[in-house]
Amino acid sequence: MRICFSSFLLLCAVGSAQGGGATSTAAGSESMVTGTLSYRERIALPPDAVVRVQLRDVSLMDVTAKLISEQIIQPEHPVPIPFALPYQADDIDERMTYSVFATIRSGDRLLFVTDRSYRVLTHGNSDRVELILVQP
Repeated sequence: MRICFSSFLLLCAVGSAQGGGATSTAAGSESMVTGTLSYRERIALPPDAVVRVQLRDVSLMDVTAKLISEQIIQPEHPVPIPFALPYQADDIDERMTYSVFATIRSGDRLLFVTDRSYRVLTHGNSDRVELILVQP
């Protein structure tokens, strides 16, 4: 049941990010990191391009960052591409550090990736971020 509810919330976030509409939060416990992603090159994405945007806890060194939220988008228009990453407010610890990462792939080929940490939520950082991706 929890997986179904999480899937529903993710679909709402995807619809909101792609349609530009507002997303309401359930009982105020769910929040969103929102933003757009783009790249500087003047090239169109192939029709099979897939965007993956992730919110991660990057507080601990030398360990894999904990995945908090993820959105997978099949872009229907050129950049900038909006995204929305839902998360439970209770899962965020003000002492920790959170970042947003993104990739754009076409099949097995990596086309674009974030090359720096885009920090959000804690330590004075916003819940809105503009990602610039680069070619690997």
